[in-house]
Amino acid sequence: MDSTATVVHGWLAASGLSAAAAARRAGVSASTVHRVLNGLVDPSVGTLREIALACGVDVDLATQPLSDPGAAAAARAMLEAGYQPPADLDVVAWRGRLPRMAGSDRPVEIIRAAAAASSPLHRPGAVLFCGDVQLARVASAGDASKGHWAISGAAGLYLPAAAATVPAVTVLWCDDVRTVTHLLADTDLRQTHRLDRAVLAVVAGEPELFTGSFADGIVRYAAPIQIILDCLAQSGAVARDAIEEAMSW
Repeated sequence: MDSTATVVHGWLAASGLSAAAAARRAGVSASTVHRVLNGLVDPSVGTLREIALACGVDVDLATQPLSDPGAAAAARAMLEAGYQPPADLDVVAWRGRLPRMAGSDRPVEIIRAAAAASSPLHRPGAVLFCGDVQLARVASAGDASKGHWAISGAAGLYLPAAAATVPAVTVLWCDDVRTVTHLLADTDLRQTHRLDRAVLAVVAGEPELFTGSFADGIVRYAAPIQIILDCLAQSGAVARDAIEEAMSW
């Protein structure tokens, strides 16, 4: 179920209205509300607001940095053999959107566009850290969390020794951000809200994101294309090095 459908289900539950009653009050067809509730349609803002008003709430549009996991999933589905994207209308939409945004169907341009739309550093719930920590210590926290985990970003691109300090910005994808953050509490890392100070980002990953991950000693890395996406979402040297790596494939 997509996020819009989940939100509308919540409106109906809070209002006590049936879908048919909400449709009548909103002045839209019952079939429209049915399709919205089942994630079968991408409703216009106007239609969504009428349904909201019928349920006794209003819609307040706000902008935020773009970080849509569907964009990365779509790029991987388009370019990575064996990757199975989630059965999600959002991913389907991104498969059509990425070539338009890229202005090309060239793989490198598709990756650029997907990276710009899926930055892990802007993902809701991501925890950013500044300070110094060994790659081995980050890997240990991921492993001790007992869930899926994989390292990406700068460490995935440069593959430093396990005893080396993680380069900025390294990404630790995991199932449980809270547990991993707790496990890193005894290090010299400090949480920060400033991207320009971040060294490590701990981010919740969707199950399919871990497809293609691989181990190098005690460190588990995300799939190469995910690493490139996460590096290109950044700025500076790591992004430049990532695009050079991608162009060599």
